[in-house]
Amino acid sequence: MERRSPPRNASGIEAVVFDYGGVIISPIVEKVAVLADRFGITMPELLEVLLGPRESGDHPWHRCERGEIDVADIQGLLGPWADAAGLDLHGDEIDVLMDPTYSVLDVVVERIGRLKAAGYRTALLTNTFAEYRPTMQQVVPFDHFDAIVESFEVKARKPERAIYEATAVMLGVDHSRILYLDDFDQNLRPAIELGWSVVHVTGPEQSLRELDRLVPLD
Repeated sequence: MERRSPPRNASGIEAVVFDYGGVIISPIVEKVAVLADRFGITMPELLEVLLGPRESGDHPWHRCERGEIDVADIQGLLGPWADAAGLDLHGDEIDVLMDPTYSVLDVVVERIGRLKAAGYRTALLTNTFAEYRPTMQQVVPFDHFDAIVESFEVKARKPERAIYEATAVMLGVDHSRILYLDDFDQNLRPAIELGWSVVHVTGPEQSLRELDRLVPLD
């Protein structure tokens, strides 16, 4: 692939890396919050049951994101986490989370295309499942990215260090020249340790303001 000359900016950034959920589409925590109302508990409490703790481990959601099991296996393996939280799951929770209803943040998708056209290297870095790839391809043109880094393919998931190192290799950019946007703060820590610049995304307007500041296009 022909390497484009990076644009000049005060931050020295040459590549911009985007998370998917919560950055390009509406965050999954919105669906978790709806399910939490069902049980009368908080969203963070149910998030740990369904998606696992902040650190990577052997939770079935984590295992599926690393490509170790199928999505269809997750629900049946949630028992220990549900029991620890005192919950009697209904059996449809993963189906609710995987339902393809979401809001596409078109202003962010448009900005990704503009960044690439301006000469920045771009990447999609996401914890995801093999079964979900066709849905992602309908949301954002994959040709917007110089690298597509999916957890199930690299057999590592955020916040495991290996997936960040793989991203830098695929981009061909030094860690110190990378800017990363993610809505989960635990996923930013390994990037910071490697020398990446980061944006903790709280919404599309805020993420665009940070992009304007760090990688201006005008």
